[in-house]
Amino acid sequence: MASAALKVLSRASKKLIKPSSPTPLTQKWHKFSLIEQAQTHTYVPFGFFYSNNQLGALSNQPTQISKLLEKSLSKNLVSYYPYAGEMKDNAVIDCNDKGVEFLNVHIDAPISQILNHKDCNVKDVIFPNGVAWENDSDYGLAVIQITHFNCGGIAISTCLSHKIGDACNGLQFSIDWATLTRDPNAELVQPYYISDTIFPSPPSGPLDSPVVPSILDGCTQKRYIFSSKNVSKLKSFVASESQVKNPTTTEVLSTLLFKCVSKAVTVNLGSFVPSKLIQYADLREMISPKLPPKSVGNVLSHFSTHISDEAEMNLPTILSLMRKEKQLFRNKDNIKENAWALEILELAKGLSPQKKEFDEYTCSSVCKFPFYDVDFGWGKPMATTIATGPYNKLFNLMNYRDDGIEAFVMLDEQDMAVFEGDEEFLEFASPYANYF
Repeated sequence: MASAALKVLSRASKKLIKPSSPTPLTQKWHKFSLIEQAQTHTYVPFGFFYSNNQLGALSNQPTQISKLLEKSLSKNLVSYYPYAGEMKDNAVIDCNDKGVEFLNVHIDAPISQILNHKDCNVKDVIFPNGVAWENDSDYGLAVIQITHFNCGGIAISTCLSHKIGDACNGLQFSIDWATLTRDPNAELVQPYYISDTIFPSPPSGPLDSPVVPSILDGCTQKRYIFSSKNVSKLKSFVASESQVKNPTTTEVLSTLLFKCVSKAVTVNLGSFVPSKLIQYADLREMISPKLPPKSVGNVLSHFSTHISDEAEMNLPTILSLMRKEKQLFRNKDNIKENAWALEILELAKGLSPQKKEFDEYTCSSVCKFPFYDVDFGWGKPMATTIATGPYNKLFNLMNYRDDGIEAFVMLDEQDMAVFEGDEEFLEFASPYANYF
């Protein structure tokens, strides 16, 4: 998408980076959980930008930057060894230290031209071409790209396989890598690999192949900024109207997005369709006994807010229903009654999927994750991002600097054309903001 929006001249090199010490034979095999067996080999794609001023003496010295990052990455892979292995089949990784792909890309454009471009898809030049969100990529279990801009600034992107871990793990990988770049002798807490201990294979054995595909359906992405002031304003308004106490940032923003995007879809369809908002939740803090720090795996489930009648598609009602569903979700045993795992077991039976009664929207929030803690020795990133994708009616929420939230909205072009003119939404959100 980026090349269509902005023509840049680039050259690239690629190599494999192996762990700095061999993985012990006792850690030779990494088993996939039921959830990981069910999903395709897609990636968790995050990006971090650093200006030439931050890099200082290293600015415009791409070879030195690359060598520094290669060395610390190699050390980091000793702890994150499954990412340097190879998938043997849909049930297990051979942790054979094959290595992770490491790309250096040089772009004949300044970092400002990428970050400040009104088409937010342009930022995808910092991700390996054809990797982020793809199904069954030919690349390995981790792909790293260092993008060198002609101004001396850089971007570092990590695409880590969702077959091994989730967004929490993707960020922790980058934080640990950055820490080892700053201090090669840093003593870090080692990751704990959950593997198949929580969600084991079905009694009949591991799934032969994934049953939950990633759908890349050619949608467009728009970026919106919610300032801290506007987030507080929205919280106050919705709380007073709904009687929900202390609504969270994710609750109020997902409520607003759900309502306004549904409104745009209704305009184009000509009538309202019963709709539901799916929200994924990290179970790490809910599991008893608690998992060790840095637990690696897909420890997830989801809950949904259903709206059957157009009259209920208003902010107070959505938020009230969402809070009730959230509380029900927290009160149940999300291991034995894991909604996602139960759906996977049904799909694994090979039965024809039931006709969907609700139009589906999805909100994924990483607002609690410290993306700006990824400091390689040059300070906090000037900007962070996630790659465009992977499907229609998806809202990704993440922190925007120290002042608000950034929302990446995926819609088809027809619905986006209506949505981006929604006055209620634009009362709280800015459709475009320069990073600097």
